[in-house]
Amino acid sequence: MIKLTRVASSVVNAPKLFVLSGGPGLSSLTMRGLDLLNRSFEIIYVDFQGTNDSSYLGKKSFVEQVSLLSEAIKNESGLKYILGHSFGGFFASDIFLQGGVAGLVCISTPFSRASLTAANDNYETHKTPALAEAELDWSQNQDDASFAKWLSEYGVLYFKNLEGRTILLNDKVSSAFFRDNRTDVLDKEVMLESLEKKNGIKVFICGKDDKLLPPNILKNDAHLGKFDFYEIEHASHFVTVDQPEEVARLIETKLLRS
Repeated sequence: MIKLTRVASSVVNAPKLFVLSGGPGLSSLTMRGLDLLNRSFEIIYVDFQGTNDSSYLGKKSFVEQVSLLSEAIKNESGLKYILGHSFGGFFASDIFLQGGVAGLVCISTPFSRASLTAANDNYETHKTPALAEAELDWSQNQDDASFAKWLSEYGVLYFKNLEGRTILLNDKVSSAFFRDNRTDVLDKEVMLESLEKKNGIKVFICGKDDKLLPPNILKNDAHLGKFDFYEIEHASHFVTVDQPEEVARLIETKLLRS
């Protein structure tokens, strides 16, 4: 159900950082720009069922998946933090609210309906002929290959450096996970109320040039959840692909020095 991939730290007894990818349906391979954080953390990449060659066992609810992840985290010793990119930020936030980790990092997570509306509008605004063709192919085939191709054609919506599209094109995605879980993003705004009341380290990072989710809207989401908010220069939605070193330094500063 959940696959964990570890990157050992060069530091003895380093704290653990659980990393969740976005999507839904993307694998942890899209987050491997954070491997350099092994200089400070033991990194544990999380893959939900179907992604990164893990088995897909049928639709599971958001609550069921959080429960499985929570159990996996509880079985780990030492100081623990969690990071979620985009859709992965919902899972990361729920784990944080349960008290299973010492700190939370959300990257480009669209908590509010305003964020989701902006994403839909920006998708239409920036839709290229190649993206429209890939979207049509996905709607007709509904398989992993067409899903990965569709996402890879998001172009500037996702990446400042368009070489990043190759990461998505070659990603070990799960189209089944996407189909079964995509509607879970529609009711997470209430999470901000709970996060606002929850003490602890809460960091929100986004790309200053995110063409999918406008930073001003994400900043408002972060404010409602009482996150420390940071924009990364020269980065779009996939901040860890565009500017991995800048993101890594910020994470180390906020988690390890707080």
